[in-house]
Amino acid sequence: MKKLFLTLVVCMSVLGAFAQDAVQLKNDGNAALKAKDYKAAIVHLENYLRLPEAADDIKTVYNVGYAATKVKDYAKAVIYFDKAITAKYKLSSSYLRKATALKKLNKYDEMVATLKAGIAAVPAKNAKLTKTLAKHYLIEGQKAQKASKFDDAEAAYKQAIELKSSMKTDAIVSLGSLYFGEGAKIQAAANPLANTEKEKFAVEIAKAKSFYKKAVAQYTKAKTLAPAREDVDSLLKEVKAVL
Repeated sequence: MKKLFLTLVVCMSVLGAFAQDAVQLKNDGNAALKAKDYKAAIVHLENYLRLPEAADDIKTVYNVGYAATKVKDYAKAVIYFDKAITAKYKLSSSYLRKATALKKLNKYDEMVATLKAGIAAVPAKNAKLTKTLAKHYLIEGQKAQKASKFDDAEAAYKQAIELKSSMKTDAIVSLGSLYFGEGAKIQAAANPLANTEKEKFAVEIAKAKSFYKKAVAQYTKAKTLAPAREDVDSLLKEVKAVL
């Protein structure tokens, strides 16, 4: 009986020591986090998360992900934000930070999938997620347009337009400019045919005008959404003058 009592005392002492270690590790990690010593914070908090006492501490899981982004360990950040997402902790922020980390890793398809999942998961609080996704599509559209990949640019701009974000007007203007540019390109190529191949010239000019009309339609939409934007007024005047 005496031996059993001593064993229980030893076990209680060990458990108490572990609990004390857990508190110390967490306190040290949070102090390092507050001091912006993110490397030290990760060491302390990861050691803490390995202990049984930390099994349900999802806030610390999120904090490790945050610290990992600060030291540019984006692969680690993705792992921890995934855990936060699974636990439904700070969903909007967790999805956004995971997507940002994936972008840093040049994993754009995964980034887009993460943003879409986040938008679906937090329909009432996804403004930053939708803006980030719209901005991605807008940039992709600009890259494609610069590389003379009309179809890719058009598709990217349309994807940006479909999202309810503050980037919507910019995406509409960009799509309008894509159409305007395509019309101008067709017209420039057709002009030398004006006196030599009149029928072909007429066909090509009709194509150019169809793109100009598409541009007018997009600029008009942009004007409705943002009536104070003077650049849209200028673009409308320019394309209407050509028509």
